[in-house]
Amino acid sequence: MAQDGTVKPSMFERHLQTGIQLLLVGLLGWAGLKLVSLGEDNAALQERLIYQGDQIASLRRDLRDWSNLYYRKTDATREIGALQDDVRDLKQRISTLEEHHP
Repeated sequence: MAQDGTVKPSMFERHLQTGIQLLLVGLLGWAGLKLVSLGEDNAALQERLIYQGDQIASLRRDLRDWSNLYYRKTDATREIGALQDDVRDLKQRISTLEEHHP
């Protein structure tokens, strides 16, 4: 016992406390490094998401532009049907003319 009435820790207890403190400092350091690594990964993922968002917006613009350049299938089908009707009418007229003028 010390002179003031407190119990002095043994040598083993002091070494054990030092070991525990070193372990805690090591774990805190490791956790800090992991947090930094996670922050960097998060920043990289955010950059990728921004880039992909820009790519999607660009593709949407391209699709809008292409829809202005090309026929839609329903429009093309309707116009082909009208052309086929015109050809049928012309064939009928030719047949009629050939019948009347041999």
